[in-house]
Amino acid sequence: MNTIVKCLVWDLDDTLWDGVVLEGDARAPRPEARRALRLLDERGVVHAVASRGEPAPALAHLAVHGVEEMFCATQIGWEAKSLAVRRIAESLNIGLDAVAFIDNDPVERAEVASALPQVRCYAAEDVADLPDLAEFSPAVVTRDARERRQRYRAETRRRTSEQSFAGSNAEFLLGLGLVMTVRRAREADLDRAHELTVRTHQLNTTGRTFDIGQLRELSADATHEVLIATLRDRFGEYGAIGLAVTEVRGADSVLLLMLMSCRVMSRGVGGALLAHLVERASARGQRCVAEFVPTEVNRVMLVTLRFAGFVVLEQGPERVLLGHDGRTVAPHTAHVLVRSADAPTPPGDLIGGLLRRAAEFPDRCALISGGETLTYRELVDRTAALAGRLVGAGVRPGDVVLCLLRQDVWTVVAMLAALRAGAAWCLVEPGRAGAQVRALVDDLTCTAVVFDEHAPPTSHGKVEALLAPVSARPALVPLGESSPAGPLPGPLPASAPAYVITTSGSTGAPKAVVASRGNLAAMISGRDYPCEDGALVTLSTCPLTADAALLFGPWALTRGGTVVVPTHRELPDAAAVGALVAGSRVSHLVATPSYYRLLLPILAEAAATPTVVALAGETLSSSLAARHRELLPATVLMNEYGPTEATVTCVRHVVTDTARVPIGRPLPGNTARVLGPELTVTADGDIGELYVGGDQITMGYAARPGQTATRFVADPFAGEPGARMYRTGDLARLTTAGDIDYLGRADGQVQIRGARVERHAVEAVLETHPGVAHAVTVVRTGRDEIDDLVAFIVPAAGTAPPGRRELARHCAERLLPLEVPSRFVPIDTIPIAAAGKLDTAALLARADDPPLPGPSRADWTPGQREIAELWSAALEHDDFDLDDSFFEIGGNSHRVVVLHLLLEQHRPGAVRVGQLFDLRTIRDQTDALAACAAVPAEPLVPVSTRAFEL
Repeated sequence: MNTIVKCLVWDLDDTLWDGVVLEGDARAPRPEARRALRLLDERGVVHAVASRGEPAPALAHLAVHGVEEMFCATQIGWEAKSLAVRRIAESLNIGLDAVAFIDNDPVERAEVASALPQVRCYAAEDVADLPDLAEFSPAVVTRDARERRQRYRAETRRRTSEQSFAGSNAEFLLGLGLVMTVRRAREADLDRAHELTVRTHQLNTTGRTFDIGQLRELSADATHEVLIATLRDRFGEYGAIGLAVTEVRGADSVLLLMLMSCRVMSRGVGGALLAHLVERASARGQRCVAEFVPTEVNRVMLVTLRFAGFVVLEQGPERVLLGHDGRTVAPHTAHVLVRSADAPTPPGDLIGGLLRRAAEFPDRCALISGGETLTYRELVDRTAALAGRLVGAGVRPGDVVLCLLRQDVWTVVAMLAALRAGAAWCLVEPGRAGAQVRALVDDLTCTAVVFDEHAPPTSHGKVEALLAPVSARPALVPLGESSPAGPLPGPLPASAPAYVITTSGSTGAPKAVVASRGNLAAMISGRDYPCEDGALVTLSTCPLTADAALLFGPWALTRGGTVVVPTHRELPDAAAVGALVAGSRVSHLVATPSYYRLLLPILAEAAATPTVVALAGETLSSSLAARHRELLPATVLMNEYGPTEATVTCVRHVVTDTARVPIGRPLPGNTARVLGPELTVTADGDIGELYVGGDQITMGYAARPGQTATRFVADPFAGEPGARMYRTGDLARLTTAGDIDYLGRADGQVQIRGARVERHAVEAVLETHPGVAHAVTVVRTGRDEIDDLVAFIVPAAGTAPPGRRELARHCAERLLPLEVPSRFVPIDTIPIAAAGKLDTAALLARADDPPLPGPSRADWTPGQREIAELWSAALEHDDFDLDDSFFEIGGNSHRVVVLHLLLEQHRPGAVRVGQLFDLRTIRDQTDALAACAAVPAEPLVPVSTRAFEL
């Protein structure tokens, strides 16, 4: 019998308290009972309830006296106590020999003892003595033990959620957000490691055990690793649930012991730990070998090993030796994100994954661009050759390689080659301002520049001249030449830089964000997009200079998929990209919402459409989401959010309801919190600033320690020393459903005449007009220094743009007056900037284009036409009629002052500014001026800027 009790089951009436709840005379819990509850809880003994009565009153009495949280399971009813105790043991996954029962009634104790002889029974009058008994006093109390109650209660919430979940078990597991952290055991972990070997049913284990002294010796030995695995999900921590002991024997990494706690067997995490151990060995150039010791109950572990690709090498009655085949990946592990800061290469490592897939599928298509196709073998060979040249040119681990290339196959090769050389890549399009390139090279301590000397404007001489003023001249590595090659480095730590991407700051000065290999690996391993092996084909409409382009590509290369890269000539042409998507049978597409607006109608006409579309980089409007559902109802639409400083995206929402599209919830390995002043957590529905944390938070800004310290702040919620979170500067709120709503920038809200306007809501309304294909809005500061909303309209195919009056009326019927755009400008297409986002600068440059024309004035009187000229100057458009109200066609309190100044030039003193709030139409104002016979008319002064000198 187990000498240590893991669960104490309590009767309530006349045991935990004096009296009976249903008779109304139950008192507060007895002091000695409270003491026993607290002391045993601190030792890791969990409490449960098996009591006769009605559940609701009993639970209410527990809550009133503040002890409800002490119990991990309750069975309250009228059945036999032994049945209740058995159910509790099963629900908590605790053996009956580790369960105790306390009750005031000797008959109840006898019934339990007879039906369940393994369960120890105690009388209620002995409750004060329980903490002094040996079976309630473990020799060592680990942190996991102290937190056992919280973890069991979290498990109860998981089970409740699982029971109400409508999907499959696999879908439920995917939604748990399971994160396993694997690391070398420290001295403080060894007690828990030993506890795992003795306090488990030993079902999910390779069979060997080690006592605490042996574990301590092995953890200090350089040829052994003692690894501990902890687990958490969106409900909370599971604690330490796994243990592995490995030994280096020549070229083999021998798994002496691997076990998983029985309480997580239903979570399918054993395969994930096993896959990590195989990758850990592979990163060191070793084969993973497992020693399996058969017992009466651990056959499940042998099955797990065989499904994970372990084949029998030797077999005997007392030991089976198995070796991994080097190809097979443990199945059903995509729902678990594995973290390991001390692994030779981080889980999800791009280069490690690429090399494994190349060994597994050497002739499978890996990369397509510009009509050229590379298999996995060819891609690995090209990257190795270029990486060797980089090493030969002086590139060392931790350096940066500047890739001065236009987007094509060689761009991807150069990026991967930099990684294989131990460096980070920084991709820059040729033609960027020379001063910016030189500043970047100086900031990054760049040691080599890769360029294509046959592609203008990057000839050898021009690149030399470009970099001549740089303080430390980098080596020049032209793609089309040969040069001495050096040996490729071994595995690099997760902290080594992987890539650098420039991003414009709020001041417009570019900043270089440095992401580590661990950041990139965490982003890759945290992806769980639906896909079929052999049918995964990805394409990004974002250029490779933007981090959104990394959303699918690296992940696909570690999964054996194909990456389609539009060339720099194809990328700006939505029709060309649409043809590429259809022709390559792209399954996973990445785009910004602005670009996707142009691409969606093209995709809808294609014979083959993507399985998944992920939109990122801008706010996804409900109108675009609804349009997607209408045209591509079978394609999964994902709204992804994440600043460059958090490695591409870290929050995601699968769009099902298009009424409002949140950015969703943090991806595995990430956190996202809406915080108020002093980093206080906001209540649901309250607006705060969004902070993101976790494994994807990048290293910071190159050569900008001050800005790095300002934006990357300590994470007080992580519970890990050195953890940081990034202050996004974005406003957000948490919905009652647990999703995050993005509400715009905290440092630049759109204000229209003192009121906040949601631009995308206006665009959505405009796009419901049958004559409008696309609409975008920008805020423009007019000559009078007042911000106005300008709408740019792409008319529906084959139609003329609707008139301004029609569009304004359409908006006025659906929006508040302040939300109606003051100006409508027709355009042929929505301009897209180099990064694939909306080109706001191009739109602002066209804000003064001729607006939509107004009605004819042929039958107006000369006086009415003169007043109309003044209205046109004040409103900055001509679309109004004689009886239109000034305040319903773009006028406001400021513009009425401008109109008054213009009228003063025409008829000084004729009307007061206050009268114009009543004289709202041209007809009214003309009649009022005509009635003012005492003031002689003067010739109309040409409208000029002096009228606006207020």
